[in-house]
Amino acid sequence: MTITEELSRGVTVLTMKGRFLGEPETSAFQEQKFRLLEANRINIVLDLSDMTLINSAGLGSLIAALVSTRDRGGDLRLARLSKVVEQVIQKVQLDSTFKIFRSVEEAVSSFGQR
Repeated sequence: MTITEELSRGVTVLTMKGRFLGEPETSAFQEQKFRLLEANRINIVLDLSDMTLINSAGLGSLIAALVSTRDRGGDLRLARLSKVVEQVIQKVQLDSTFKIFRSVEEAVSSFGQR
């Protein structure tokens, strides 16, 4: 899995590509999350349009990131879910846990709507 990072109107956008199936992907994601939180970048959007596969380890990392950002007063939002990711998230009923958006722009804009 590759993760690219950009800043959009004060919100960190991480674009995740590939498979999110455990090690080494979960460690890489967690390290990036910790680095962002330490820099007080607590509002994060994950662009998952190019994620080809996700399993319980990947979902666990997403949930841990959600909890960590909310504990710091921020939030983690999902955008542009690939069909595979969307099906998995719906199957385990996490679509009511995460705020999910059709586009990265909508997700970034949602942080201004408190």
